[in-house]
Amino acid sequence: MTIESPHLTPPVPIARDDAPRRRAEIAWLRRNGDVDQATLAIPAMQLFEDCFAAFAHGTPIQTPGGPVPVEDILPGDAVLTVEHGALPVLWRGSLTCLPSAQDRCRTLTRVLADGFGMSRPVRDLLLGPAARVLHRARNRPTGGARSEALVPVAAIGDGMAAFAVTPASGVQLYHLVLPVHATMRVGGLAMECFHPGGSLRCNLSTQELAQFLAMFPHIDQPGDFGPLAYPHLPGLDMDASPAA
Repeated sequence: MTIESPHLTPPVPIARDDAPRRRAEIAWLRRNGDVDQATLAIPAMQLFEDCFAAFAHGTPIQTPGGPVPVEDILPGDAVLTVEHGALPVLWRGSLTCLPSAQDRCRTLTRVLADGFGMSRPVRDLLLGPAARVLHRARNRPTGGARSEALVPVAAIGDGMAAFAVTPASGVQLYHLVLPVHATMRVGGLAMECFHPGGSLRCNLSTQELAQFLAMFPHIDQPGDFGPLAYPHLPGLDMDASPAA
């Protein structure tokens, strides 16, 4: 993995290979409170790209001081979560999706303002393939408790309130990591901060796992991401609208 930063000591030595690469940017909060940034050349693989490809430039993230565009949120800034109130951002990553047919991230989802009820969302949102929204399942446990899960935003596409789009030019996409897995208030919808799920060690070779963890200088091992707040589902057996 290529790392370009005058202030960065690579957290893990990464072996070079001939796999296709793409450029990504990261910023993270050091333990002393400083913010550092780096440019990476990441493998062009879905698992790696999903770390970045959630919220398009301009997406409003709710903070204690009001909505802030995702690109203006830096590590150390607080965002509002549904489960825990205000939490600090530990990491922000971004990459550019291109209209090229070879770019998996080229197909985005546009969610129209009020598409799922009043102020849900409050304005049109443009979201990447890694964006997940909190959804309520049809099959609820005995006793009436709601069963909730996180599904890809593309799964809620109905051709009217939400639909696939391919921008004519490049779009910068972002993702955020918080101290715990949670859902953030994104334009009136509950959408998750980044979490890789629970099967990193099973899905990656030793070298790939080292490459993956090198993208997160504040993380030492997969377990440091903590448990999932809600399960990740592909979008099956879900109600017609996302959770607020």
